[in-house]
Amino acid sequence: MNRQPHARSGGRASSHSSRFLGSGAPAVRIPFPDATALWRAWKRTASRFADEPALLPLESEAWISFREIHSAAQRLARDYLSGLRNSWIAFSLPAGPEWIETFLACQAAGAAAMPLDAGIPSEQLPSAACRLGASFLWASNGLQRLVPRCRRRGTRQTALVKITSGSRGEAASLPFSAEAMIEDGRNTSAAMGTSETDRALALLPFGHSYALGSLVLPFLLRGMRLVSAKEFLVSQIPAWIRKHEITFFPSVPDIWRALGQLPGPVSLPSLRIAVSAGAVLPAETARRIQERFSVKIHSLYGSSETGTISYDRPGDATLEGRSVGTALPRVWVTITRARRVSVSSRALYGRRQRVTLPDLAQWTEIGEIRLLGRADRIVTMGGRNIHPAEVEALLRQLPSVTDAHVRAVRSRSRNYLVAAVESSKSSSELLRLLAAVAPEWKIPRLLLCFPELPRNARGKVEEQSLQALFRDAYRPFASAKASKIRPPATGSSDSRIETENSASRP
Repeated sequence: MNRQPHARSGGRASSHSSRFLGSGAPAVRIPFPDATALWRAWKRTASRFADEPALLPLESEAWISFREIHSAAQRLARDYLSGLRNSWIAFSLPAGPEWIETFLACQAAGAAAMPLDAGIPSEQLPSAACRLGASFLWASNGLQRLVPRCRRRGTRQTALVKITSGSRGEAASLPFSAEAMIEDGRNTSAAMGTSETDRALALLPFGHSYALGSLVLPFLLRGMRLVSAKEFLVSQIPAWIRKHEITFFPSVPDIWRALGQLPGPVSLPSLRIAVSAGAVLPAETARRIQERFSVKIHSLYGSSETGTISYDRPGDATLEGRSVGTALPRVWVTITRARRVSVSSRALYGRRQRVTLPDLAQWTEIGEIRLLGRADRIVTMGGRNIHPAEVEALLRQLPSVTDAHVRAVRSRSRNYLVAAVESSKSSSELLRLLAAVAPEWKIPRLLLCFPELPRNARGKVEEQSLQALFRDAYRPFASAKASKIRPPATGSSDSRIETENSASRP
């Protein structure tokens, strides 16, 4: 099937279209009685702002209005998605107007949008979408019908299917109702203080939970303007912020660190809200950004299963490396006896009333959430129980360490700790610093130092790559032949989740 561009209102042609199963467009134009609550909320936004600029793709440098986006989404829904209510429709598109229009077309048709990573090779898309339960795949050669490998349960209408990163296991699909997404979008936008007066630099992949809550939903619900780019270099970001008077920029720790290392004087006069999520931002990076740009970074903490959980609105907790802020007003958080984060809100996936994550945390004296790491297996060494997250927390407090990951290896019936850190210092320097603050039995037998740890597009460390680094480095040890890396924890906010059906509040 050949792609046929649709013309947008206003005369600008869109490259985003395809034929629906080769059948062409329906002859009769009908309204959208099965549209989701997200589409109805978007209609109010599009009507309110109409011909005002909505989205600027930096590839074209031409603003697209709310009316144009609305018309394009309507056309896609009527021409190609009629009769697909409750279908899961997968698509793989970069951040930009085509992504927004496809997402909205699904909402208009009462279907569930399943955004996949834009980096997935085209030949692998059908199998990936099928494995995750999609009914159709919106691809360059048309809307392909699929036979999903997993059965979907429940009758509640699904508006969005988030796909977990799979950094610690196989990727999984998480169905969300439109009402849950609206709750997350409003909570997140209210916590950060973003509105229609803001211009956001949208460089995050739109399908990721962080981008959905902080960029896509505030755009749909409140009319926040977006400036998007399919690809970028870190060195381009300051110029874009200045040229387009960006007021809001959410990003990940790696990008903030790279911005802090740019040479020469750089100013960001229009930027009022800078946010970091995806991993804990080192205080050293937050301080460097403030010194260079006079901007405080605010930490945001959330998960694919729950949406946004907490936010550091003042920015001081991030600057001091103290915590990831306080829970959002409409999100209830408890920390279990096992120190795991348990969340209750109206923004959870499926029919869950509570989700317990594998993230370890503790409350600070002023009610902030301090993350300690992931709930990996407890390791017994010399008769003592050690949690790898405890050692990770100690390593992250050392000077110049921006991230740390600790795992256990077993050799000749003994357990050992191995660690990988992001730091400019040598392993010997860090081991000396660690020895001054930690008992001997908490010091890793092997410490690897890297300028950067392997990460995926969401800013999370890739577990398989990390394990490969440990395996390669551990070989020189005398007992290496018998060594075996322990498997990662089965519980993960990016894989399997423990849930509780109790509606009780913490």
